[in-house]
Amino acid sequence: MNFLHLLSSEAVQHIVVHCLNVPVWKDEKSQQPSKNAVKFKAWNGVYAFFKFRFLWFTETDGRWHQTHFVFHTQDPHLLPIVNVYNLPTAKSGAHYHLEVGPVCYL
Repeated sequence: MNFLHLLSSEAVQHIVVHCLNVPVWKDEKSQQPSKNAVKFKAWNGVYAFFKFRFLWFTETDGRWHQTHFVFHTQDPHLLPIVNVYNLPTAKSGAHYHLEVGPVCYL
């Protein structure tokens, strides 16, 4: 891992949370990031507070949706993401699953 970090100037990783009737990022009423939003932990133990962007948001309308987190950093030591915290507790009729992509070191 250290060899990849030394040879790279940036890194990218995608994490997709597929959701059915459960929000993982935004507050349903205000449409702003929730205080209970998911959190990500980097391989070096640091919580991933670096910038990421979303491609889709989850909703609770009875259909499957997804929240797509794209982690792109110029500090390759922050990736890969090794743990996702604060996922919501499963309720009746609510499901989610994670799709964790590989890290691309550039």
